[in-house]
Amino acid sequence: MIQKPPGVEDIFPDRIDRWNHITDAARQAFRLHNFREIIIPIMEYTEVFARGLGDETDIVSKEMFTFEDRGGRSLTLRPEGTASVVRAFVENGEYNRLSLNKFFYMGPMFRAERPQRGRLRQFNQFGAEVFGSEDPYYDYEVIAMMDSVTKMTGIEDYELLINSIGCPRCREEYLAKLRDYYHDREEQLCKDCRQRLNKNTLRLLDCKVESCREIRSGAPLITDYLDDECREHHEKLKKYLTTNNIAFREDPFLVRGLDYYIRTTFEFVADRLGGQNAFAAGGRYDQLVEHFDGKHTPAVGFAAGIERMFLLIEEKEILPRGIDAFVIHTGGETLARALEITSSLRKAGLAADLDPNGKTFKGQFKRAERDRAHYCIIIGEDELKNDTCTLKDQASGIQITITLKELMEKMQA
Repeated sequence: MIQKPPGVEDIFPDRIDRWNHITDAARQAFRLHNFREIIIPIMEYTEVFARGLGDETDIVSKEMFTFEDRGGRSLTLRPEGTASVVRAFVENGEYNRLSLNKFFYMGPMFRAERPQRGRLRQFNQFGAEVFGSEDPYYDYEVIAMMDSVTKMTGIEDYELLINSIGCPRCREEYLAKLRDYYHDREEQLCKDCRQRLNKNTLRLLDCKVESCREIRSGAPLITDYLDDECREHHEKLKKYLTTNNIAFREDPFLVRGLDYYIRTTFEFVADRLGGQNAFAAGGRYDQLVEHFDGKHTPAVGFAAGIERMFLLIEEKEILPRGIDAFVIHTGGETLARALEITSSLRKAGLAADLDPNGKTFKGQFKRAERDRAHYCIIIGEDELKNDTCTLKDQASGIQITITLKELMEKMQA
């Protein structure tokens, strides 16, 4: 028997209602905030991610699925969405000439990680990006949008962490102080952090190794080095969140693991997820469009892991959707009438089904229960003769005999 590779999952119908509960909430939030959908390629030239995420990030250096095509060009399955959206934004001039763009996306991402709970090699995300404004209102808006998705899906035991990691101007002095602090403790660092010390100093704060986290506890704080502009930006974001009753906690060590962030960084975390406790995260990246040879375009965005959110609601009761009606018949001419009714319901926008080979009422009723039909519509010989049907409410068990015209009126009410 051929099996799926490690780190990928099949999502069968018994889980899809819960899955759709998450994605439908996201789409609703995106609609309410006036974000428009963009579909980005599953694979890109490797340079997109090397340039966008940074050569020294774990994603680029360790976790990408990269291969050569027949022309010898290096391609990579997308490990995240932002770099692809930025590439698309720069490449498609009709959008990057607009003063403001608000996009969202959904789909699979790929990382060559050791599979574990909440970390797969093929995983799914939804995300959003705003291009064209430095205003901290948009930092607030993407956070508020994710907060509303979290509440709509029923996730309650979460915490929003925020930070400002400043900009290149105010970060220069901070990084010098940070390097001095860690150089004095270099022998206590893990192998990866010793490599980061001079190449990507800020990412020392993102290490998950416990011994490095202990060292981090005494490190200088970026918030003590923010210039007036970055400090004001951060204060305005916090005021927006407070005014709109979105609880948060400031974490001065929250830097995220990607090179493109400046100023705002944030994470939605839940302890139930264990060590990898973030289920959504993002921040501001005002210089990334320029890294892709576009004009200066400030931007902010986030992404959320659908599988991780799935874990947080797997114990919650999610009402199954089911179908509107299952049409039951006795075969022969009643099957023709059942098919006619099924077609009429579908044309009216109602979900309906039947079993063309149904031999017994009992078997067809079982099929209706399995398909979670709200109603059963029964066509027997008497109903066929009188141009009527029997309509049974599956929840209450009440059934009535009505004409076919009355049926359509009732089902569309």
